[in-house]
Amino acid sequence: MTASHRLPSCFSFMFKLLQASRQTNLRALLVIPFVCQILVVLGAVSYISYQSSQLAIQNLTKELQRELRFRITNHLEEYLSGGHQLNQMNANAIVFNPSLLEDLLSLGRYFVYQYHGNEEIKMMALALVNGNYVETVPLADGNFQLTVLDADNSNTLSVYLLNPRGDILRLLKREANSKFQPKSFPWYQHFLVTTQNQWNLTYKNPTTEEFVVSTSKKVFSPEGKLLGVITNQVSLIDLSLFLKDVKIGKNGTAFILDKKGFLVADSVSLKEGYLPQIMVSAREINNAHIRKITEYLLERNYLKVQLKKAIFFKWRLDSQPLLIDVIPFDNYQGIQWNIVLVIPETDFTYFIQRNLFLSVSISLIAVLIAITSGLITSKFIIQPIVRLKDASQRVSEGEFDHKIPLQGIEELDSLAQHFNHMTDMLESMFMSLNQTLQEISNLKYAIDQAAIVTITDREGKIVYCNEKLTEISGYSFSELIGQKTSLFKSGYHEASFYEEMWSTITKRKVWRGEIKNKAKDGRFYWVDTTIVPLTDEKGNINQYLSIQTEITKRKELEKNLEEMVEIRTRELARANEEIRLLNQRLCSENLQLAGKLKILHQMQQLILPKPQELKRIKPLDIAGYSEPADELGGDYFDVLQIENDPNITLGIGDVTGHGLESGILMVMTQAAICTLKHTGEKEPIRFLEILNRAIYYNIKRMNSEKNLSLVILNYCQGEVTIFGQHEEIIVVRKNGEIELIDTIDLGLPIGIDEYIGEYINFQKVTLNPGDGIVLYTDGITEARNQDKQQYGLERLCEIVRRNWHLDCEKIRDAIISDVKSFIGLRKIEDDLTLLLLKQR
Repeated sequence: MTASHRLPSCFSFMFKLLQASRQTNLRALLVIPFVCQILVVLGAVSYISYQSSQLAIQNLTKELQRELRFRITNHLEEYLSGGHQLNQMNANAIVFNPSLLEDLLSLGRYFVYQYHGNEEIKMMALALVNGNYVETVPLADGNFQLTVLDADNSNTLSVYLLNPRGDILRLLKREANSKFQPKSFPWYQHFLVTTQNQWNLTYKNPTTEEFVVSTSKKVFSPEGKLLGVITNQVSLIDLSLFLKDVKIGKNGTAFILDKKGFLVADSVSLKEGYLPQIMVSAREINNAHIRKITEYLLERNYLKVQLKKAIFFKWRLDSQPLLIDVIPFDNYQGIQWNIVLVIPETDFTYFIQRNLFLSVSISLIAVLIAITSGLITSKFIIQPIVRLKDASQRVSEGEFDHKIPLQGIEELDSLAQHFNHMTDMLESMFMSLNQTLQEISNLKYAIDQAAIVTITDREGKIVYCNEKLTEISGYSFSELIGQKTSLFKSGYHEASFYEEMWSTITKRKVWRGEIKNKAKDGRFYWVDTTIVPLTDEKGNINQYLSIQTEITKRKELEKNLEEMVEIRTRELARANEEIRLLNQRLCSENLQLAGKLKILHQMQQLILPKPQELKRIKPLDIAGYSEPADELGGDYFDVLQIENDPNITLGIGDVTGHGLESGILMVMTQAAICTLKHTGEKEPIRFLEILNRAIYYNIKRMNSEKNLSLVILNYCQGEVTIFGQHEEIIVVRKNGEIELIDTIDLGLPIGIDEYIGEYINFQKVTLNPGDGIVLYTDGITEARNQDKQQYGLERLCEIVRRNWHLDCEKIRDAIISDVKSFIGLRKIEDDLTLLLLKQR
């Protein structure tokens, strides 16, 4: 029996002996194997000495090659795997917290925290499809550089210096109208046409001037809309640092090539004191050793065709025999490299000769000290392990504050440190998990209050529903669970409607639509519905999530409005015939009407508030302006205050169209508001109801189709009550900050319907000294220049912001001057009306 057969038998016997003993403990397991190993080594020395040196070289070479393959490929896999996980974590954070997209500065600071534990990452960035961009880069001093491009704010590029906690130390740079284009980066352009998650082509980072390889991921919103591309980068110089520290025989070298023969990393350059020539063709680099080997590999097509497995061969270079191992590396995510290990054969000959002498000498000494050292070392090893066992038990019981003290043994101290760090992480994870669960609970509560939530299986059977569904449908939970959603069918929709819906969701697409359902008591109700297919990890649909909002009142209102439109259409047809017959009469009366219009225009100007009247209003600085597009306009503004009454009433309106009817309606509106003001009516809803009915009856008497948008402001001691529907109201704070108030839900146009009380609402705004309000008609915001471009609300707000430090008259003049400069020689198409007020 040979020694190679005796070795397993010896270890097997030792193991069975330890198993048979009931008194076996850790000390015995540590000491006895030491003694047995030394004895086995002494017995095997004679056998090893008789083996041929060539066979020993081959065995040692294979063993070393196998170890080196494992170490290098394992390092590459670990080095490249973190990027995908980090992208997924960052993408999840953005999807579950969309507010990060609104505050790019906070997102950049969040990236700083992600660098902790990911030190190999050299850059993290997010490029959004709307042009916004955020990037964090670690600096050599431990701080971070944050770059933010705000495309929504004049394409402003801001660069900050952050400390390791993500706090802003100072602003390094800010550039408006920047030419910085993140969408032109190679990783962004390359990834738009590739897969969902892939390593990009190697390129030089323009910020750090390092050759990097980046991994990117597309980020989608919960609705499936592409938000942008998130990426992180690792530097190729780190691979050369790793290869430099890898022991490859005595004089061996290692380097990495891509499929084109370009050098990715090598173990020689840094040892010799210069930086590696990364991403330069290996045929052009200075190191002749690597250059000649690469040429040999390219000539035999070992690099261009991705190898299925490693190849090993001998090759003689300059009379020196070399052992070369070419190892293919493919992470199946865009990286295809080849690891080349080169070891001189003489390294192993020297090693074997030296090892034979040392093994015999050391083995004799080891027998004498094995037992002594085993007993001593076992004492120091066992005690920390016992402490680790006790600490693990306490952690499993929830005592995270228990720490293991250090013992002075490097490996055990490292284990203790990792264990202590693990307990801290577990405690942090449990706290974070509890917080996340609370946030999810709050989110679910908010959704349940506003929407009907239903989950069904693949056949449409209900497996979950919230209380909102039972409240609206009239069915109880027990009646709904297990039932198909066809239970709610009202018979209103045709079969093709449901077929199209099922066809959409079975294709893993989101379906949206409005459905008329039937409740348990026979009542019909409408719901705005969104159905989302839920899939498993393989992409197979297992459930459907339905979120519905009741819109019954809105549908009833739409139906009423359609009936009103049909009635108005018939009335307009009759009126059109009457207008045609009256047209001839109107032509003959134009001269008389022109005179009357001139008189009415003068009346309009007379009833507008005079500058001296506005100056008598002490609490407010007020300025107004009105210029009709024709002789007779349809715009209205007024400021009313009764003596000894602290309430000030302001109004602005826009009558549809121009001409006589619009002018008369404007005068009637002014008279009605003035009457209501003097009667002491202050309640907003009643104020607009009375005004609307008065105007409505007069419009009917005039047989007119006119109406007007109107907003009323009641001011009293710094508080403004706003009611009525008109253009958006601009609220300006003392520092120039702009707030917009949408009046769409505060009323309906005056004169369009007799009863509008249920549609009237009001909103209150508090003004401090220096705060104010700007009212305007659409003649200003919709004014067009020679290129038919609109003036717009944004430009109006900017003029107001820049001039708000002036008094109201100067602000008014600045606005009108800017509007007319914008219009140029083009004719004014609509009335220009403006009313400004500022708290003194």
